[in-house]
Amino acid sequence: MQEQEVEVSFCELCGTSVPASDLGGGVAVQHQGKTIGKCCLSELRQAGGGEASPAPKPSSASPGASKAGGDSGRLLTVAIVLLAAVAGGTIFVDTRISRLEDAVALAAKDAAEVQEADGDVLLRLDVKVDGLADQATTSLGALAAKTLVLEASLKELAADAGRRQTILEQEVGGLGRQAMETAAKLIDYRPLFEDLRQRHTRAMAAIEGMRSDVAAVPAPVDVAGSAAEPVAVDGPDVPDELQEHVRKLAAGDPAVRFEAVDVLIDSKNLNVLPYLLPLAKDPDAFVRRLTVEGLREFRKAEAVDALIGALADDDENVCDTAWRSLCDMTGQKFKFDAAASQAARGRAARSWQDWGEKARDTFGK
Repeated sequence: MQEQEVEVSFCELCGTSVPASDLGGGVAVQHQGKTIGKCCLSELRQAGGGEASPAPKPSSASPGASKAGGDSGRLLTVAIVLLAAVAGGTIFVDTRISRLEDAVALAAKDAAEVQEADGDVLLRLDVKVDGLADQATTSLGALAAKTLVLEASLKELAADAGRRQTILEQEVGGLGRQAMETAAKLIDYRPLFEDLRQRHTRAMAAIEGMRSDVAAVPAPVDVAGSAAEPVAVDGPDVPDELQEHVRKLAAGDPAVRFEAVDVLIDSKNLNVLPYLLPLAKDPDAFVRRLTVEGLREFRKAEAVDALIGALADDDENVCDTAWRSLCDMTGQKFKFDAAASQAARGRAARSWQDWGEKARDTFGK
């Protein structure tokens, strides 16, 4: 006996098996390959507008019942499609949600790993920053100490510079005063040299005329008016190049004597001093002035005596030059006015004489 194959269908909504008898009895329906069992069909019909009633058999169905059955079939089709769409959407959403949950879990895991790695990096950075901060603190401390040392050094340098500046200002002030004193002592020799030039010219003309008879030159006359003996150079202490100029001190022409005095003073040889002292009383004022000007170069008591005697000279320029030479040579500052009366000059000269007597034994030694 051959077995009959039984076709089994399943409800598209709930997955329950639907017997063929239910399809034949109308309690389950099949439309366009979709099967809805009686388990779900009654609920769909209730949702469509009323309680479900057993479907009439096809043999006894009326035309009106057939029309109602056609409407129910269309509603069932729509409901099936809607339920299928909802089911598909739900499955799709569930799948998407599951995938999203997996992605979120994976991202959270990656984020945790990154956060852990970042934490390690931050920890190492924190350690390095702490180390750098300690180094910076140490460096700043050392720099502050060096700054204090430099500041102290700068203060010392500033104080030393101030002291040096004060000393320098004092020295400059002293040099300025010395320069003023030196300028006050300077004598304008231009008129004197012009007169000497003229005298020299006349003397040279006279010498040319008397070159054949040198012995006829008259002897000089001293300040008292008596005849002066020719100067004799006795000792060998006077250098040969100066002996001729010593002899010229006895020349009758003042220009010749002036020239000889100038050369002997310029030599600064102490051995010529005894020959120069009488010229402080030479008849010519220019010779006397040049002599007392040059005697300051010979720091000897004899020169002091000659200069003190010249304070009483009749020529005002000779008196003033003698006083300046005394101040320069002795360092004393006794007041003296060459333009004052003879009595006033005499009183001032006595101050120099008193000092000279006291300092005679020690001055120049």
